[in-house]
Amino acid sequence: MIEAIFKNLCPNCGGDITSERLLNGLLCEKCLPQQVSKEFLCEHIKEEKYDLCSLKERYNDWEKVFRKFIGFDPWELQKFWARKLLLGRSFALLAPTGIGKTSWGLATALYFSKKGKRSYIILPTKLLILQSYEKLKDKVKESDLLVFGLDESNKEREEKKKRLANGDFKILITSSMFLYKNVDLIPKDFAFIFVDDVDSFLKTAKNIDKALYLLGFDEKDISFTMNYIKMKRTQANEEKVKAMQEEVRKIASKAKGVMVVASATSDPKSERIRLFKELLSFDVGRPIFYLRNVEDIYEEVENLDNALVRTVKRLGKGGLVFLSSNFGKELVDYIKNLLESNGIKTETYENLSPEVLEKYRKGEIEILIGISSYRNPLARGLDMPEVIRYAVFYGVPKIVVNLDIESNVKHLLLALSSIRPLIARDKDLEEKVSLVDKWMKALKKFSSMPNPPVDKVNELKNEIKNFILSKEIHEKISNSDEVVLRQEDEKWILVVSDITGYLQASGRTSRLYVGGISKGLSYILVDDKKVLNNLLKKSRWWFSTDIIFKEASTIDIDEILRQIDEDREKVRKKEGRRDDFLKPVLVIVESPHKAWTIANFFGKPISRNVNGQELYEVITEDKYLVITASFGHVLDLNKEIGYFGVIEKEKFIPVYEPIEKKERMIEGIRDASKEFDMILVATDPDTEGEKISWDLKNLCTPFVKEIRRMEFHEITKKAILNALKESRNVNENLVKAQVVRRISDRWVGFELSQLIQKVFSKSSLSAGRVQTPVLGWVIERAKENRKKIHIVSVKRYGLDIKFEFEDKQKAQKFYNGLKYIQINKSSEKVQEKSPLPPYTTDALLKDASEKYKISVSRTMEILQELFERGFITYHRTDSTRVSDVGISVAKSYIAEQFGEEYFRGRTWGEGGAHECIRPTRVLDVEDIKSMLYSGELEDFTPDHLKIYDLIFKRFISSQMRNVVVKSCDITVKAFDKEQTFEIYEEIIQEGYNKIFPIKLTKIPTREVIVVNYKSFYSVPKVPLFTQGTLVEEMKKRGLGRPSTYATIVSRLLERGYVVEKEGYLIPTPLGEKVYKFLNSSPEKFKFVREDFTRELEQLMDKVELGEEDYQKILKNLKMEIERI
Repeated sequence: MIEAIFKNLCPNCGGDITSERLLNGLLCEKCLPQQVSKEFLCEHIKEEKYDLCSLKERYNDWEKVFRKFIGFDPWELQKFWARKLLLGRSFALLAPTGIGKTSWGLATALYFSKKGKRSYIILPTKLLILQSYEKLKDKVKESDLLVFGLDESNKEREEKKKRLANGDFKILITSSMFLYKNVDLIPKDFAFIFVDDVDSFLKTAKNIDKALYLLGFDEKDISFTMNYIKMKRTQANEEKVKAMQEEVRKIASKAKGVMVVASATSDPKSERIRLFKELLSFDVGRPIFYLRNVEDIYEEVENLDNALVRTVKRLGKGGLVFLSSNFGKELVDYIKNLLESNGIKTETYENLSPEVLEKYRKGEIEILIGISSYRNPLARGLDMPEVIRYAVFYGVPKIVVNLDIESNVKHLLLALSSIRPLIARDKDLEEKVSLVDKWMKALKKFSSMPNPPVDKVNELKNEIKNFILSKEIHEKISNSDEVVLRQEDEKWILVVSDITGYLQASGRTSRLYVGGISKGLSYILVDDKKVLNNLLKKSRWWFSTDIIFKEASTIDIDEILRQIDEDREKVRKKEGRRDDFLKPVLVIVESPHKAWTIANFFGKPISRNVNGQELYEVITEDKYLVITASFGHVLDLNKEIGYFGVIEKEKFIPVYEPIEKKERMIEGIRDASKEFDMILVATDPDTEGEKISWDLKNLCTPFVKEIRRMEFHEITKKAILNALKESRNVNENLVKAQVVRRISDRWVGFELSQLIQKVFSKSSLSAGRVQTPVLGWVIERAKENRKKIHIVSVKRYGLDIKFEFEDKQKAQKFYNGLKYIQINKSSEKVQEKSPLPPYTTDALLKDASEKYKISVSRTMEILQELFERGFITYHRTDSTRVSDVGISVAKSYIAEQFGEEYFRGRTWGEGGAHECIRPTRVLDVEDIKSMLYSGELEDFTPDHLKIYDLIFKRFISSQMRNVVVKSCDITVKAFDKEQTFEIYEEIIQEGYNKIFPIKLTKIPTREVIVVNYKSFYSVPKVPLFTQGTLVEEMKKRGLGRPSTYATIVSRLLERGYVVEKEGYLIPTPLGEKVYKFLNSSPEKFKFVREDFTRELEQLMDKVELGEEDYQKILKNLKMEIERI
């Protein structure tokens, strides 16, 4: 166990507390003098800030009421809702059909009535009002239940209104229209308001105001908050917005009760909906689930009609048939007649009605026919998981761009984004790319306008049409295997796939229900192989390996149908309940960007706010995820207590305290954790991430039953799902290694920094165990750089032959006399050249610095963003290992772009958790640019593109076959000087040179005149360090780690010890003086020597593996420091 003290972090009194007590779920010694088991904690304490004991009591009372009312235990999700409610938090319910939202609301109203408090249930229909009345009438006293919407007489209704005005009830049930008409009659002291169908509730936007009145807000509060919402949207006057935000927070604290609403199923249109977020801290947006358990099948067919009839007869009832949108509405009736004439009962999306849907449910109608567009009601609004079994696509879903009459700006943009990668990858057409990019940027701008200028759009359209139909572009598209260009009725059309329409439509076959995600089948009848290829490619863009298309002849349809029908039976009978289904889990990551990326893998999340902490809520295959961010480390060593934050007793005990301005965040995370039984900490997979996990485990264990570590090395949906299934305990060895690193940095840094600040009378100076020796390298390199060597260069046949001299006079004499060189060639040989391995952190930092002059700190920022957005694997790594998933990504790209024969999968490094830096999707930089310019992707700067391109090309080349070349050794003689080097004359077998070309050279073997090809100059003996080569040196000499390289370089620049000129690092006089002082007594300052630091790094590596005692290392280090 790691002993530590957490300053001011007792969950109850806010005093100091040990890690031992926190990890046992206890309070500090002041609140709990004698240690007891966590389960008996509530018997021994007096609650102050720690309210879990009273929450537990309230929850137990609620569960008794629920169990008695419903007849069985609540679902995990219903328990979660109860905890939120009992903590006084308003929220939107996010749940599949059949989970029992209405029953939960009624049971909760019953609970409050027994506590003498009022509840208000708002329902959408008279039927639901009647059903709810029937369920409650025998469970609550008649005088406590007041229901409007039953078939009552006018007299009875007036009597009820009197009761309402007098507050003579405990449970009120009405429709939303009743609220709208009678808000002034309704009392304003509800403990609980439950809106069962928010869609019908929001048909009248003013209902939002009226509901808020019931919670204690007035018209002035709502008006002010609406003004704030509008001001925030326009981003005008930042200071005023900030002041208004503080006022809105005060207004929000006026809420007297809790409101719970069932989340919307359609997008709420009114801006007033944002009042819920500002005043009640939750969104009522429409959540979208990206949950698919679909078999994606395709079959290439000659006759679509025959294939459709055959397939539908084979698959049976409960089918959807989607026509590709290019066929148009007129074909819908044709398909209906075709199927009807073959004995298949059908109806079209244009005739959907409750009666039709009921017949479809009963099987009297076998097939519904729609269009595969996300706008089509059959593709987006139909939710019948117990009936729908499969979808058949009559033609690949596609978008047809008519180049003659197209005025849809987004379609023109889609057309250009589809052909841009084809042009950009062709060296003969490279110069055309800038023109395409210019058009795409213009179209993107127009697409954001409500009414783009018609004349300019038409002008662009004509330019684009002429470009596409030009001979070389037309030919390029015609030879493509994924974009179609053809002439129909003397009009030119460009055809690409509609991935959005396909996913929306096929998703109807697989829905979330109480037993999981039902199995579905999607069957594409392929009418155009090129468009299918485009669909497959786009699915890989966005979903990597999540969606796998299979050829129909390779699958067992009967087995798939058996699974589908088994699931439909479970849905109908509401079977398959698992006690842990949709168990709520709080996932804590380091950054909001990462939280948002992960949440969006599973749909459009709903969000809420707990004490300033933003939470994103989504549903996965079997868990209810709530994701939030810690914004990196939340704790650091105290500076005053003990020796720079470490108490020395029998052991060294670090004292941690909240980082400045992180106090509220810690409170927010702790408050949020009270709702959960489980937390998964998903911080970065390194020692720093492990330490954050350990800190959060300490902070939250008093509130939560179980806290585990969730680890992933790439942010993809598949990686996240695997990590959810394979959580582990926090690795204390990794934490101990970080503790050693942080304490050693603090001790050495503070001790030395204070010393040199005193000596040099400058408070901004610092020193460190890695920083100082690295400064020494820069100084030594600068000294070496002052020494010169003299070069006589001969440039012939593409070669630069250099003769080096220490003596300038000898060099000058050699140059003056040089007229000829003799070139001799050894025998030719055939050899294989292997590609470079994928990137590690140090190699990538070096290349980014050398090739693009991007600083190492900027490169690390970009890598962090690319990782958090799911484009690359984790970027702080020493490993070149490639996983099976990585090899699969490379194989797909190489086979598609060059042919499968070019692929040679290599794992490179040893086994282990860490991987190389590689792309996570089959997207090269030209694909990224197309998505960027078309508006599908945002926030990619030119530097992001450069870094991503480096990673992608290096990785793909590492998975390509070797290049076989014909080479020879060349010997060049001039006077007594001789140079030998290897040249490549011919490529016998191509391989990774498709990514990184190999220079070929042909040289004659004879005496060559060089009088007009020679030059003479002097250069430094060694080059100065760049940021990249300094990182390379750190890696080579074993100082620093992937997580610290950039920080060390940046610190040297920030302290003024080093300046950067034209990309080179030059020591300053200050840097030289500080370094000289710190080396004035080698024994005294032993711990800033390179060998000591390297040894300490190696010891920390052993601590990570559990092979060294971290306390022993700290003891030895302290002894060294005391010698200063």
